[in-house]
Amino acid sequence: MSRTVIYEHPLNERVRNLLRLEFLFKQVKHHTAGTTPWDSRAALAALMEVLTLLSRSDLKSEIIKELERNIATLTPLAGRSGVDDDQLGNILHWLDRLHQALRATEGQIGQVLRDDEFLAAVRQRSTIPGGTCDFDLPGYHHWLHRGADERHGQLEAWLMKLEPVRKSVELLLKLIRGSADPVTERAEGGVYPCALDQNMPFQLVRVLLPGESPLFPEISGGKHRFTIRFMEASTNGRSAQTREDVEFRLIRCML
Repeated sequence: MSRTVIYEHPLNERVRNLLRLEFLFKQVKHHTAGTTPWDSRAALAALMEVLTLLSRSDLKSEIIKELERNIATLTPLAGRSGVDDDQLGNILHWLDRLHQALRATEGQIGQVLRDDEFLAAVRQRSTIPGGTCDFDLPGYHHWLHRGADERHGQLEAWLMKLEPVRKSVELLLKLIRGSADPVTERAEGGVYPCALDQNMPFQLVRVLLPGESPLFPEISGGKHRFTIRFMEASTNGRSAQTREDVEFRLIRCML
């Protein structure tokens, strides 16, 4: 069976940050499962990036607003024909639970980790190329050579401090991605322009291509319109836009 590659493009800054957080949290979880010191290094490096992104003063309020918006949008659907009330009730339960957890968090998300002296030292040196070498941070070098189970447990404990925001990001993106079905479109001459209804809350564009396709999409635009240009992949030079018509699957996500 042919595999499908999905390319995504956010249509607003809020979704852009959700996608970046999801990307970083997946890196942390993937490398945390590894057993070598290099796995732990990679996990901690991704965690440092999460903390840097979360240090934005408005990000906590933006996630809370998105949870509130979803609750307000989905609550009126209860009892309507064709709506699975059990599934809807479960979604609303988790939206409300995560909303309460984030509102109960004092200050910026992850502040307790930014205040940790060990993590602060690693984070400070991480801005310097090669700055976390063993001679720069002998304490970090010592931790990296503790047992794999001990390192794994510590990484999980740090990550647990961010669990409300990780679960919020996961649920919000799941709802956005599941809000629409794919349709078949054609990009004439390799270009597909699209104007969006300004009265509809479009948030994310997803382009689906076969895994064996020699093309990839470059997507640009915002909440009012976007353009997709299909490029011929190249590793030996600059990629060029195809001049051929391209049939593809497109999802315009809105919630």
